Amino acid sequence: MDALLEALVSNIHGVLGDDLLGIYLYGSYVSGGFDPGVSDLDLVAVTSTEVVRIDLVGLEQVHQDIVRKSPEWSDRIEIVYIGRAALRSFRTGPGPLAVISPGEPFHLRNDRPLEWLQNWYLIRQTGVALYGLPADAVIPPITRTEFVAAVVRYAAESSDRSLAGASPGSLAYAVLTMCRAYRTVRTLSPGSKQEGAGWTRDRMPEWAGLIDAALRCRLSRGTYGFDDEPTRIAAERFIGLLAAEIERYWAAKGRPLVPD
Repeated sequence: MDALLEALVSNIHGVLGDDLLGIYLYGSYVSGGFDPGVSDLDLVAVTSTEVVRIDLVGLEQVHQDIVRKSPEWSDRIEIVYIGRAALRSFRTGPGPLAVISPGEPFHLRNDRPLEWLQNWYLIRQTGVALYGLPADAVIPPITRTEFVAAVVRYAAESSDRSLAGASPGSLAYAVLTMCRAYRTVRTLSPGSKQEGAGWTRDRMPEWAGLIDAALRCRLSRGTYGFDDEPTRIAAERFIGLLAAEIERYWAAKGRPLVPD
């Protein structure tokens, strides 16, 4: 892992040079819940200029070379590139991002940076600077309430997405991500998918079988379970149930400032 991260940082810096302000590692590898051979690596690179002006072709070559030398990391690395100005004004201003993520090639996205608020918060709170400036020097302050509100929005949007035709792995991921969102909203604390699954299982034991099946499917990288119609129907029902519960709880609490 250290060798992989060192190679990534070195090669990205080799392409961007002085345009690179910092690279930050966050997610399960630094905050807990990382499963070797299964979990993704999550990184953000902040640049001094807008990403449309950086060497995207050179960066794409870096990503291809990393996977060619370490094929076990194919489709398991997410790197988001964002310009410093877009990050500073992420609440109000537009700003393109360049992203490589599981299931997607390296590409430009026109998302509003506000849609990535959860990521920016986690980097400030738990991220590790692998290169360059500390995270709080490039990411403006974000309150815990803002973060939790973003999780509520994400849960609502996730429940509205059609899961028709989703792979078993994607369906299990959706179940576990919703468990994590439920725990986050109720405790006002970020956590891993495993923590969310365990927390939700304890409070909703009638769904323990489905949650455990989602965990097994995840550990098999989508090759085991979650491939029959009754499980799919139950998973979609569970996701909708949790999304509704999250919305009801948040509305009833009126943006809570203390956890249960």
